[in-house]
Amino acid sequence: MENNKNGKLNQKLVKKKILELAHTKRELEAEKIKSLENLKNTIKPKLETDLLRVDDVVNEYGFSRKTFDRMRIRGLKTSQKSPKATIWVLRKDLEDFLKKDRHGR
Repeated sequence: MENNKNGKLNQKLVKKKILELAHTKRELEAEKIKSLENLKNTIKPKLETDLLRVDDVVNEYGFSRKTFDRMRIRGLKTSQKSPKATIWVLRKDLEDFLKKDRHGR
């Protein structure tokens, strides 16, 4: 009886450890993917002539979509063929707007 009880206890401990390891593995995989994305973005050269979509600006510069829309209202040059089309902005225009906006000129 005592041996059976210890066996079940050991099985529960082993199962718990396996679940913990699986969870840790998932966390490490997610962190690895995030690190690779950051590395890829760091290595990629950023040219002044790059055309950026709103998603690119939001991800790369850490703005919210609402902030981007406010910048458009305040004069950020963008390009959009029709009301439902993708919004594009030149990196140079964005950088110039941010410098101008920061210094209040």
